Amino acid sequence: HRRGVNMSSFSSPPDGSMAMLGQIYGESGISGVIEHFYQHCLHVQQAGSRKCTLLITSSHLILEYEEDGMFEVEAGHLRESRKRNEEDDAQGAPTNFTPTNQASDSVDNEHEKNHTTKSNPLFHQVDKSGGDPDGKQAAFEKILRHSNSSAQMRPKTMRWNISELSHIYLRRYRLRDSALEMFLIPTAGELYGSVGLYSSLTSIFVDFGPGYEGNLKRDDAANAIMRRAPQQTIKQWPERSGQFLHEQLRSCTRSWITRRMSNFEYVMSLNILAGRSFNDISQYPVFPWVLGGTSYSQDEVPSLEDPESFRDLSKPMGALNPQRLSEFKERFESFQEAGIDSMPPFMYGSHYSTAAGVVCYFLLRLHPFSQLHRQLQSGHFDVADRLFASIPRTWEMNTGPSAAEVKELTPEFYCNPAFLRNTNNYKLGVTQDGERVDDVILPPWANGSPEKFVEVMRLALESDICSDMLPDWIDLVFGRKQQGPEAIAADNVFFYLTYYGSVDFSSIEDETVRQSLEDQVLHFGSCPMQLFWRPHVKKLPLSNIRIRSFDVYRMSESELPETAVTDTLEVRPRSTNLKPFRDAPISHSCHIASPPPGPHAPLIAVRLAQDRVLAIDSQGVYHSFRWQWRPVEEAPASKRAADEEKDNKEGDENKGGQEKDPTEDLFHDKGNFIAQRDLPPFKAVPRLAYAPPGSTNAKAIKKGITLDQCAVVAISKTMFASRTLMLVASDGDGRGGLCLQLVTGTGSIKTETIIPAVHGARISAIAMDPIGNAAGQGGVGGEVTMIGSCDGSATLWRFISSQFLPLRPRLRFGGHSGAPINGVAVSSALNLCASISRDRCCVFNVSNGALVRSFAAPIRSDGAKLVFARCPALCLSQQGYIAVVCENSIEATSSSKPSVSIELFTLEGIHVGSKDMAWRGMPHRMISITGGKAMMVCGRRGVSVHRISSIQPLDVIDDWPLSLDGDATEYGSSHNTAAAYDVDFGPSLVRPVIAAAACSSGALRLHALRGISVWSEEHRKNALSSAAANALARPAQRLRNVVGGVKGIGSRFLGVSKEISKEAVDVAVDGVKERTGLFGRRR
Repeated sequence: HRRGVNMSSFSSPPDGSMAMLGQIYGESGISGVIEHFYQHCLHVQQAGSRKCTLLITSSHLILEYEEDGMFEVEAGHLRESRKRNEEDDAQGAPTNFTPTNQASDSVDNEHEKNHTTKSNPLFHQVDKSGGDPDGKQAAFEKILRHSNSSAQMRPKTMRWNISELSHIYLRRYRLRDSALEMFLIPTAGELYGSVGLYSSLTSIFVDFGPGYEGNLKRDDAANAIMRRAPQQTIKQWPERSGQFLHEQLRSCTRSWITRRMSNFEYVMSLNILAGRSFNDISQYPVFPWVLGGTSYSQDEVPSLEDPESFRDLSKPMGALNPQRLSEFKERFESFQEAGIDSMPPFMYGSHYSTAAGVVCYFLLRLHPFSQLHRQLQSGHFDVADRLFASIPRTWEMNTGPSAAEVKELTPEFYCNPAFLRNTNNYKLGVTQDGERVDDVILPPWANGSPEKFVEVMRLALESDICSDMLPDWIDLVFGRKQQGPEAIAADNVFFYLTYYGSVDFSSIEDETVRQSLEDQVLHFGSCPMQLFWRPHVKKLPLSNIRIRSFDVYRMSESELPETAVTDTLEVRPRSTNLKPFRDAPISHSCHIASPPPGPHAPLIAVRLAQDRVLAIDSQGVYHSFRWQWRPVEEAPASKRAADEEKDNKEGDENKGGQEKDPTEDLFHDKGNFIAQRDLPPFKAVPRLAYAPPGSTNAKAIKKGITLDQCAVVAISKTMFASRTLMLVASDGDGRGGLCLQLVTGTGSIKTETIIPAVHGARISAIAMDPIGNAAGQGGVGGEVTMIGSCDGSATLWRFISSQFLPLRPRLRFGGHSGAPINGVAVSSALNLCASISRDRCCVFNVSNGALVRSFAAPIRSDGAKLVFARCPALCLSQQGYIAVVCENSIEATSSSKPSVSIELFTLEGIHVGSKDMAWRGMPHRMISITGGKAMMVCGRRGVSVHRISSIQPLDVIDDWPLSLDGDATEYGSSHNTAAAYDVDFGPSLVRPVIAAAACSSGALRLHALRGISVWSEEHRKNALSSAAANALARPAQRLRNVVGGVKGIGSRFLGVSKEISKEAVDVAVDGVKERTGLFGRRR
């Protein structure tokens, strides 16, 4: 399977996709380009698996599919249907086909009545009269034509750049170590021979076949791909697989016990490391039922502080009912007494995670699971009584006396309410009780809202009670109680074919026997890879954790308090917890005003870069600031030790009582800012390539700038060119051109490129979001950028290199019928982007540009019609929400102001809440924080923090005030009122220790957050170390340039100089701390 590819390996499909590859590589050069190829592979996806050949070049992965385009399951069902028809004809059996498992004729009739070929293309009309072979054959031919037409629409060849890989994991497929799963950064992938240009795939799951040969092929392909993948890609090398898992587990567990990772994120991480995959539905991620008892049938929202509201996570689902458990144990003992060598004893005949019984059952209303379900039921939905229709009934079914079900849950129960709605209007039939199956019936306390149900489930998962019990469930599913004596003692024994290693598939020579066993594994579930062999550790209590500033916003996520926030500037705290902005001491803030005279244009964009701040005003002029945090002198070591001993003694005395409030330590950092504005030389003022006419009008600035008078710009969070330059995207010429600049933290422009005619009219909005390692993930770091225009179109760009900037967009979007776009937003975490005009908000897929959803502004309860406001504020939350700004559709008169509000929608377009913003005015920018659970709104008088929730939608939980007097115009601010236009956190959102707000009148506001003293000390040491190393390495570098051909001399001098610099750092730091401040002044 290595070199030596001939042209016959490229079976040219009818659409000429290989001809396109020939144009790229040249007809005679294709065989030389391919460095590795692997035949008889299987591309595993949710919708089905396709046979393919994997080709590897020096820079690309290519999947070449078989010509028919059929999924493996589709082809299997067609073969079975054809065989059944032939057998019936040969035996003279009745020719009518009756769907299996129909309970009664009445249900049959209703089932047929509610299914049509229009609602279900795979549905074939049942012929109850019998004796019509022609009609039966016609029905089969209809299914065959539909399958063939669908197959022809699927791509024949797909291609990915290896530099787009973010994670590479070794996987099991049907309990065989023969698969590989590769994850991609957003906007990755291309395909040929289909109706689209790009693929929507964000990961690739490839199986290399059965037997020992499949394992060898997998390892060889993994090594070949990983050697070509970027250094930033997270790789599970075959020869270091165990070490990789150990390191990843240790990192995840440490983050979880110190409360840096939520319960949901931790369980999901364990699923991924244990080999569970969204691509392979037989190994779908598994989550626990958290609530239990009567929580699913009561009218009141279950109390998350009452243990009775929760399920006992130390027991598997089959052991929750004592009566049923005794039957399981009797079965286990009977198998033990029988002593059947070929079948080890087991308690549960079904599994907690199966393709058909769990994944397709719960996700029945979502694509592609609805189609997979119909394929299993001969082209139609199952009997209505057996479909997933009710949460309370499903809980009773899994915990009642029936011995059939021990289902756990899927991740969607905690993050995606869409699976509970029948949005596609599938005809699911009528039960024997006469109830039509449509949306899933929720617990009474959910009030029919899937969003509320999912959020309460998520709050229960993140609650303290669940956190205490979660290690017990992890032991059952991923840990020491999964197999062996511990599993028997915990009543956690399943059928032997669900465990890895129970059967050596590579040693089975009979293909029929091996395929039969693999089919059982595929359809009846498998246990995850065992990750832990010792009892799982518990999460540390809050009193032992030094929280970060934004952790305060998460601390009440397991609470369900009543709304207690007014629509004014006043914020009423629901608890005595301190807030990072509202309760901060004065010394934690710093205001840098503009030098006289004025008026000054407002700063509209800001970005933190280590100890520098880069800002841009509405005229397009760059402003540079530098800052340092000067901590107060620490007490002597003896006094600190005495204080710590006193605190420990007080803690021991209070042990067993009320825990210490962790927010009391929120303002642990004592000190003050030292900051100044850098003034550029007058002959070379750095600025954007274009600023709108009127932006320099002093009267307009004093009165308040409008959206048309303001420059359009965005600054990247990613640092390019070895982390030295920031990318600035802005309106290039006012006629649709795009300007790209690479700028230092001091505002010096290093490179400038103007791309003309990107759009047909002026660029009106720009949004950027980091990807890859710049976003804290694997893969090459960069920025994905969305640009909106007044011509009603938007474009998507990807920047992953400072040396090769793209000259054309990756995708183009429409959907607004030519109406000017006011705002855009992009989220690499969701793989989605959004654009908004006056009447329509559109959500698109970042990977292939498909329109996911579009919706209009809501109508108020009093009947007032709203429209989307003309402002650039738009926010996509990682929790699956989108926040927009709306105003009255009727133009305001001179005596009244338009009503401005923030409206919260789900990504499905469901309106969940509203917040009147009359006290804040028209928002200028909305930014998601804390993993999408809150957002910051920049507007008049300052910045407010709002909760993103369907239970407490847009509640104000913190406020960063700038001014309390005066008033503001619709978009800008008056001369006597402070307003915030943008906000940023540094050095990163993962470690936010400082906040910077771009304000009106050219002012900058800094705010210290928890941990700024530690970071400042680390940054100071690193700066001194780099300076000393560079100074000592300079002579060695000169000598290396002179010697040239003498290999190794320069590197040895560099190494010696670095060692000397390390020894000198401590002395230098101590000297600086004693004698100088930031700019050389004595303390």
